[in-house]
Amino acid sequence: MWALGELMFWIIYLILLLPLAWIVARLMREKKSTVREFVYLTIALIPITLFSYIQYINQRNAELEYVGVYYLTEYPNCDTCVLNLNSDNAYTVIFDDRTLEQGKWKYSSGGDYWIVDIGKNGQLGSGKYKYNDRKNNFKE
Repeated sequence: MWALGELMFWIIYLILLLPLAWIVARLMREKKSTVREFVYLTIALIPITLFSYIQYINQRNAELEYVGVYYLTEYPNCDTCVLNLNSDNAYTVIFDDRTLEQGKWKYSSGGDYWIVDIGKNGQLGSGKYKYNDRKNNFKE
């Protein structure tokens, strides 16, 4: 069912690009452009730009839901390590005010899954980045 939802986004992009493709084809055929064609081209770009921007905002808001402090349970040689995910997509693993690890984290999703990649070292919730339920979210 989620695949159908993903397909719908591509169909919407295609529908929004059709007027743009028609205008560009017409401009190339006539080899001259007028102010009217420029206005049509600008108007045709507005919906696709707006749709793309809304997609970006939704992705960013979903990403910010994972910003917070995570108390790690499986980090090697460390039973009280803390993982901080910051809103600027930076992460740090801290143990007794010492930084053990830092880098960038990345959120990705699609249909029925979400993944928070912690650098190139693993994913949030699995391996050495397993955490318990004592999660304290914060927003910067």
